[in-house]
Amino acid sequence: MENEKEVFERRNFYTDDDSGKVFIISLLVPILVTLVFSLLYSGIAAALGYQAEQAMGSIWFNVAASFISTLTLIAIYLIYNKVNKIDNRAVRFDFKIGWKNYLLAIGIGIAALFALQPLISMFDRLWAGLGYEINELSINSFGMFVLFVFVSAVAPAICEEILFRGMILSGLRKKFSDVVSIVLSALMFALMHQSLQQFIYPFLLGLVLGWLYLRTGSVVASMLAHFFNNFFVVLVSFLQSTTNFSMILPLKWWSILLAIVLLAVIAVIVFLIDRFYFKHQSKTIEQRTPGKISLFLWVAIALAVLIFLFNLVAAFV
Repeated sequence: MENEKEVFERRNFYTDDDSGKVFIISLLVPILVTLVFSLLYSGIAAALGYQAEQAMGSIWFNVAASFISTLTLIAIYLIYNKVNKIDNRAVRFDFKIGWKNYLLAIGIGIAALFALQPLISMFDRLWAGLGYEINELSINSFGMFVLFVFVSAVAPAICEEILFRGMILSGLRKKFSDVVSIVLSALMFALMHQSLQQFIYPFLLGLVLGWLYLRTGSVVASMLAHFFNNFFVVLVSFLQSTTNFSMILPLKWWSILLAIVLLAVIAVIVFLIDRFYFKHQSKTIEQRTPGKISLFLWVAIALAVLIFLFNLVAAFV
């Protein structure tokens, strides 16, 4: 009887207050977890006779740290829901979205990558020209390819979508319109990466994923799009390292024009899909609540901007 009462008392929605709190937690906790892991890793490396700087500069440390940081998001999701008595299904896990939506999510995830890649390459070269260190993914074996698919595609697609689309975007809709909610959640998604190199692309991708989430009414769709987007990033890096195939274009006038054209193409495709395919589809409706916007939300965004600017200054110094 008590268990039934507890289930009944759980709410199945998020608020803007939840969005702010979850974002603050998702900013700070992974940093602390990564710091603790770094201390343990360097301590174990020193005990085994390795230099701490050499050990922490290895690819295995970076992969492990990234994986642990990503998994932290799932812990945040589960613990936050437990403490605040929110049903875990409030993020809208709906696998019955139809095979057309499955194919659509996959296609959009892949198309977004190839449409945005020239633009991102252009900005990478611009940042590098200004003295910013650009990190390039290098995967030179099939074993590393499989590992990176799991760490860089599977884990982020699940963990980040649950947090940013399922929790944060849903909560923002309690106070903002769908368009503003998508833009804000995409901005928060980009700021979470805390890197100039990883800002523009996550922001643009976040816009697409947010739109897809709201139009299908399921986080499963955005997970699929996110996974295939990241999977092809890993695949292209693997092919580039093993066959010298490269998608990086020279910084010329025609490559800038190509980037703009491809960006316009993906925008038109999204518009047409939204206008003619989703026109007759059921759209998730969120009733907005009156009152002031949560202070936690503004504090969270301000904190993220400050951390981002600190990391940016540190990168150029």
